[in-house]
Amino acid sequence: MGGKAIVMKVDSDFKLFVLSAALKVDSKKIKKHFNAKSIRFASAEELMELTGLVPGSVPPFGRPILNLDLFLDLSILENEKIAFNAGSLTDSVILKTSDYLSVINAEQFNFSLQ
Repeated sequence: MGGKAIVMKVDSDFKLFVLSAALKVDSKKIKKHFNAKSIRFASAEELMELTGLVPGSVPPFGRPILNLDLFLDLSILENEKIAFNAGSLTDSVILKTSDYLSVINAEQFNFSLQ
């Protein structure tokens, strides 16, 4: 039920991707979805500058909490609950997935390796 939030640079824009913590990002799917030439993970320095957070502490929320467009992998919809880091490496939150979905504004598509 864990969800991980990953900030990636897609061409020249940073975006926030949320997927099941048990899965990995499929960069080919993201490149194809955005018709992008390049994608990469944000560095720790870029992440700090963008969010004020360290790797592993990013919560799965885009605007207005984090100034990033939010993209949700379909794997998140498979669980009744989502657990995630709450801006801390030691504090987590567990929500019903339906409650999480009701408060976010995210584009949903499959971008995980399965």
